[in-house]
Amino acid sequence: MEPHHETGTAVPVEAGARPGPVRQSPTILRFLTAERLLHWALAIPFVLLYATALGMAVLYAEPSPRHFKNAFALLHRGVGVALVVLPPLALLRGIRDWRMHLENMREGWTWRKDDFRWLVLFPRYAMDPRVKLPEQGKFNAAEKLNFMMVQSTYPFYIVTGILVWLPGSAALAYLAHLGVAIMGLPLVLGHIFMATVNPETKVGLSGMITGWVDREWARHHYRRWYRDRIEMPEKQRAARELASRLAKPARVKCASCQEVAELGTWRELIQRSFQVEPVFCGACEAPIPITLAESARPLSEAIVRHLEVRGADEPFEPGESVAA
Repeated sequence: MEPHHETGTAVPVEAGARPGPVRQSPTILRFLTAERLLHWALAIPFVLLYATALGMAVLYAEPSPRHFKNAFALLHRGVGVALVVLPPLALLRGIRDWRMHLENMREGWTWRKDDFRWLVLFPRYAMDPRVKLPEQGKFNAAEKLNFMMVQSTYPFYIVTGILVWLPGSAALAYLAHLGVAIMGLPLVLGHIFMATVNPETKVGLSGMITGWVDREWARHHYRRWYRDRIEMPEKQRAARELASRLAKPARVKCASCQEVAELGTWRELIQRSFQVEPVFCGACEAPIPITLAESARPLSEAIVRHLEVRGADEPFEPGESVAA
């Protein structure tokens, strides 16, 4: 079952393995199943409707009995029904994620100064990648435009599409239907181009297929979203993990007899590292140094690094060199 929040994943530790630091996965979860279902429930009918409309336009002057044009018209109506039915079904399928849908709507309709600056600078960025674009949230400004277009025109398409079928109002409804389709076409084509052709952005297509995207790609293109929804939660989880390890018994190896002594908790050991009072081995009574012989870093920092890399169950050796 997928988690209900965008998050990075830690590399799993096999049973019995020595605990280590939480390592960052190269991929992160960007879109949940409910988001992907709704996206494709809209995207596939939209693309097919434009394709069948193009077929009808190309075959407009087909001689009677117009078998091919009528076939495209029939397909167009069938896909129109799918556009009416599939999105509500997708919403029902992911009803437990309704808060996420509302959050996406709020994000899609909220514009900041950085969004307007992004729109202004993006044409220059497309020609010169050295141009620095402003930070973006979960959706960039172009995606917000597409989001707003789909959400605004969706009911209009349905109403005018139904009216085209009814006698007496077909001509006016047809003109309105066609006009909205023409206005939305540049955004639809642009969205398809950015998702499937543009080298900089097509990497993100996996997010709408599997839900997962490259971590560094997301960090670069959606910096504000990455920082708020991925980076900060990861830091909070790492802090909670370190706090739990600090509460475990501290095991320190004596340099003289190599015996392992338990000296309270790791938190208490760090506190003792700031005191002048010496620490003695319980087996040979030799003093255990409270400063590192071969490092300028404080002992407390070395203990924290030991906990992050080797875990709370592994004995600490004063003077040890702990690599990441």
